[in-house]
Amino acid sequence: MAVHIKRQFSLKLFVLYSVKKVYRWRHVIMSLLLVALVLCFYIILIFGVPFEIKKSAPKPIKMEFINASDSTSVKAFANKWVGFPHLSYINCQEVLTYPITNEAFEKTVHRVADSALATESSDCPSFRTKHGFHRFPNITEEEREFPIAFIVLFHKDLDQVLFLLRAIYRPHNVYCLSVDLNSGPTFIQHVRSVITCLPNVFLAKTLEPIVYAGFSRLMADIHCMKELLTSPVRWRYLVNIPGQQFPLRTNLEMVKIFKIYNGANDQLGVSGKKSLPRRYKIKHHVVWDKKTGRNITAESVGRYPPPPHNFQIVKGSAYGTFSRAFVEFAMTDRRAHDLIEWSRGIESPDEYVWSTLHHTKIMKVPGGFTDLPMLKRRPELFANKFYIDLHPVALHCLDQYIFNLTITNQVRDLQLYRELPFILTKQRPTLMNT
Repeated sequence: MAVHIKRQFSLKLFVLYSVKKVYRWRHVIMSLLLVALVLCFYIILIFGVPFEIKKSAPKPIKMEFINASDSTSVKAFANKWVGFPHLSYINCQEVLTYPITNEAFEKTVHRVADSALATESSDCPSFRTKHGFHRFPNITEEEREFPIAFIVLFHKDLDQVLFLLRAIYRPHNVYCLSVDLNSGPTFIQHVRSVITCLPNVFLAKTLEPIVYAGFSRLMADIHCMKELLTSPVRWRYLVNIPGQQFPLRTNLEMVKIFKIYNGANDQLGVSGKKSLPRRYKIKHHVVWDKKTGRNITAESVGRYPPPPHNFQIVKGSAYGTFSRAFVEFAMTDRRAHDLIEWSRGIESPDEYVWSTLHHTKIMKVPGGFTDLPMLKRRPELFANKFYIDLHPVALHCLDQYIFNLTITNQVRDLQLYRELPFILTKQRPTLMNT
């Protein structure tokens, strides 16, 4: 027992003695540690990391890349019809498989001036060949029997718009371009010149000076919708997109997805507080902003009257996928017309009109439904906010990916679309207040 106590006492003295020594020499010890860290830094800088850093491997995404022996593919790549030619050194399979940030790549791309594109369009066969509008020579019969209409809204970057058009272009589809009048007459004339080489692409007869969050943005879509309904192309579905979007699905996949929809629209939305009621309960008007030198949408004094016909306002996206029957209804029904006219005095009417019509319970709307699920994994057909001068590698690799899928007629799993609520539910639940 005495020996045990002595050992405890000796250990305690040793610890106390050590602590005192460390405290006394603390400055010297810290200096030595600092010197060691500096030496390690220089060794790594000169010779690299002398040991392997183990990282958890990111979960790979299944990608489909074509066989290089495919003659159509070889021709397309040889003619520089895929992606941006000067980025051909990029390993797109790696880029699209692992989570690599945009910062890892260059943000410059070889641009083509609008005037140069207009000049090239004086020789249409050469223009179509040079810019790859013949890169999909074989189109399935299923696609031909199910034409799609597209609305593309933009105000700049004609070369990026052509890059987008090439990705979604098929000679049996139809495309309405709506250009912001604020872009100026020169830009608009360049657009007119270019699309003379694409017979199923046209510029809307009525263009709008687009005001951000204003009624003119909604009208840009409406002008195109009306013209598309008079087109000789009997399109089945309409997709409206901005010039900065890019497809995530091939044309064949879109056709199969729309067949699954079977007349239903894809336009989600929210009501209640998440619908941002101030936007439509307070009157809004267009004013001149001295700082930006442009018209903007601003609040007025006083409340705005409620919508006509007891419509319950639903907020959604300005962009969506609409059946032909829905577009016909929206352009001809008196109550739809009244809602559109009412939306002149609200903020961002393009985010309210289509969703409100689509989800309404006061009447039967073609392709409409009233359940508003917040899906964790969205089945979007397009991705938005790609800028050619900021995300060229993303555009380059997505274009290559979609091209590869199209050439081989590959169709990825569509089960997600078959399980969408508006496909599964026959008895539709009431609108959710969120």
